[in-house]
Amino acid sequence: MKKIIYSLILTLVLINCSVSNSKQNNNITTNNAECLENLDFKKEYFFHIGVIDSLVEKSQNKRFKKSLLFISKYSHVSTESMLNYARSYPIVVYKEDRKGWISWYEKNKCNNIQFKK
Repeated sequence: MKKIIYSLILTLVLINCSVSNSKQNNNITTNNAECLENLDFKKEYFFHIGVIDSLVEKSQNKRFKKSLLFISKYSHVSTESMLNYARSYPIVVYKEDRKGWISWYEKNKCNNIQFKK
């Protein structure tokens, strides 16, 4: 079920990127006079969410932690919840955090989000 959801999300992101590509100017799209969306950032941000989606119930390995670190630069990640015996990211906490990640992106996408180092 998770793989189907992940595939669906990835497909929607790719379709959205290809549709927006025709309006793209230097990887920035203007949806209206006030919205500048950085499509490179969008692609990277949702890639990392996809990695987390695919590994949260499996192997929370270095790739998983790298994606959590990327997301945490922009949106809240409940890292304190990982201070449990297993040092894992509890699924209940992940599901709440994920809603926040999507919400953060939707609120900020028109601000031409730039990558942080």
